[in-house]
Amino acid sequence: MPDRLHRRSARLSLLLCVVCGGAVMLGAMLFSEHEAKVRVADHEQLIGDDLVQSVDRILDSVSSRHRNELAALAGQPCSRVGATLADLETYLRYVRAVALVAGDRLYCSSALGAIDAPLSDYPLSAGSGDSIGLLAQTRYQPGVPVLVIFNRTAAGTGVLSIVEGDYLADALAHGVRYGAQIASISVADSGRINARGSFRTASAPLTAYTTRVASRKWPFSILVSSSEGFVSGMHWKYRIAGLAVGLLLDGLIAAGYLLMFAPRRLLLNAVRQALRRNEFHVVYQPIVDTATRAPVGVEALLRWEHPKWGAINPASFMGEVESSDMLGPVTQFVMRTAVAEMGLRPAAIPLRIAVNVAPRDLQRKGFVAQVEALTAQLPAGVTLVLELTERFLLGESAHTSAIFSALKARGVRFAIDDFGTQHSNLDLLGRFQFDYVKIDRQFVGQVDNGGTELVRGIVSVARHYGLKVIAEGVETESQHAALLEAQVPFAQGYLYQRPMPAERFATLRRTEEIS
Repeated sequence: MPDRLHRRSARLSLLLCVVCGGAVMLGAMLFSEHEAKVRVADHEQLIGDDLVQSVDRILDSVSSRHRNELAALAGQPCSRVGATLADLETYLRYVRAVALVAGDRLYCSSALGAIDAPLSDYPLSAGSGDSIGLLAQTRYQPGVPVLVIFNRTAAGTGVLSIVEGDYLADALAHGVRYGAQIASISVADSGRINARGSFRTASAPLTAYTTRVASRKWPFSILVSSSEGFVSGMHWKYRIAGLAVGLLLDGLIAAGYLLMFAPRRLLLNAVRQALRRNEFHVVYQPIVDTATRAPVGVEALLRWEHPKWGAINPASFMGEVESSDMLGPVTQFVMRTAVAEMGLRPAAIPLRIAVNVAPRDLQRKGFVAQVEALTAQLPAGVTLVLELTERFLLGESAHTSAIFSALKARGVRFAIDDFGTQHSNLDLLGRFQFDYVKIDRQFVGQVDNGGTELVRGIVSVARHYGLKVIAEGVETESQHAALLEAQVPFAQGYLYQRPMPAERFATLRRTEEIS
């Protein structure tokens, strides 16, 4: 049955690898298509921005040059100001003619002199400033599109400037040269003029355009669509790139399957066999009172003695164990062994037995019942301490809090391990019912170089929450002295004792009791 399960797991892993490879390739191609569309849109936006600036410059020039002089002529008789109007028009760039407006009629033109035409012939955009509009033609020059700018100089008077559509077409032609299939200027409700100088009404369909860029100064927009050659080239470029990336990622997935999935199965199988063959054992590192250096507890540490490879470092297999179904049996082995070995030697009874607990342990069904059963076997005066790293407690859950409450009621104590590393969060000390804070060895190692203040800070924070501090990794007398000065009550490390079997710890405790 186990072999069948292993084969099924292998087939499942291979299937997962194939599915992931296909999904990656599909995702790479979809992403490449998306990126191509984004690049085309960015290119059109860039062209549109450039064309908007060009047309803005034309309109700004027409609107601002000799504005006051022209405004002073509006409302005066054409016979008196016609010559001045014609003279001023020669200084205006882009302008074919300028007309003066009184009431709702044009009455004087720089090109034709006295005229009489309704202002309503020139559809203009609504706005607080100058108004503009596009026309397919004027009554005085049929078939030639123009843009008109109307400056209301005072109540009942104004100046109407007529800009040749060819100037706009020339500006739009720059966009076509930079990869646009078509480019047009559009004024709402009056129509649009394209790069060929052709006029289209406002009701004409806009399906040929894919990007609209509005001017921030004037009430017009630039409509742009990229050329088919540019769009096709961009899509092929990103398809090739997407295919290359997809193949690379698929290769990495295949390599990852070979390097990770297969060895992981072999490793977990070896752990399973090691439990059956009693290759695991537990050693204990004393936790001492820093004032007297007398042992007050132990931390139970798992060790693996392989018959062929010898001692195997827990760091090389516990990461995989913690993310697998082997976590429960391994954690239970450590707790059960520690409780049994310490309980058999009353002379060496420690005050605390500390056991490391992984994140998934708290989620395992039956975990609380297992711990409660073990605490019932502890001799009087012995406390089980579960050590948890802070990184997985950041997302508080009602389930985790319930486990804390249930086990605390049975006398179990909790320690937050590696405090200060990775995802430090002081709020954890208030949200969870911890009893001890363990200072990580990296901070203990810094006290030789003036890092005592940080340790004092952690001690102060722990004291605020009613917690006791344990320093890990103490290796020198100077570190011990600094911890003692910082009022750290408990410590462990090679300076005091290396991890040892239960028999040696019992001897150590008897020696302490005799002395």
